Amino acid sequence: MVNIGGYGQYGVAGTTPYAKTTAAGSKNTAKAKNTDRADFSESLRGGMAVGSSKTSQLSKTAQSYLERLKKKYGNMDFIIADYETDEEADALLSSGKGEYNVLITPDLLEKMAADESVATEYEGIIESSVNDINFARSELGEDADMVDRFGITLNADGTISITARLIEGLTGSDGSRNVKANTVSELMERLNETKQNQAEKLAEIRKAKAEEAKKSKEKEENEEEKSFSAKA
Repeated sequence: MVNIGGYGQYGVAGTTPYAKTTAAGSKNTAKAKNTDRADFSESLRGGMAVGSSKTSQLSKTAQSYLERLKKKYGNMDFIIADYETDEEADALLSSGKGEYNVLITPDLLEKMAADESVATEYEGIIESSVNDINFARSELGEDADMVDRFGITLNADGTISITARLIEGLTGSDGSRNVKANTVSELMERLNETKQNQAEKLAEIRKAKAEEAKKSKEKEENEEEKSFSAKA
């Protein structure tokens, strides 16, 4: 099991969108087999279907546990979804709106909800991962602005991966905006490589943002001046 972390304090709070896969006729069948299940079709991210044909549903016990997770971890966006490939996982994480986005499969969430020891283990992994992310941010220093947000993927086998979603205009070595690693040292290595390889692009993006901020400030000042003149 990969359990990385221990670099500082984390601060958290969260919203929890869901995603699921669908198969023809599976909805009613699943409900018939388990009346403790609830269909989350209304919570799909834009109707996104991912993973296998298994319909992702959560028991009432898992729903209740998920609500506790949301309250415990502040600005985390928990994404509950099945997926088969890294690309699907990346797409789900990219849709998250939290400062930290956490991807968990429905089956794993059910195990966490049913067994306190499992919940404690994986919550510890989440906390360690957030500590690592905060460490990575501090190590990046003023270059931390190259990352839009971070994501954490929890796997049922106890392993995790951390994904840094780069700002628009930057790409990692695979051509996407996602830089993924299993350890914080590996993540830092890849982020530093991206920073070096795309230094010119990053400088251009910063320049454009600075100019945009300047124009926005000038516009606000002009509007305030007009408003003051009108009142006078």
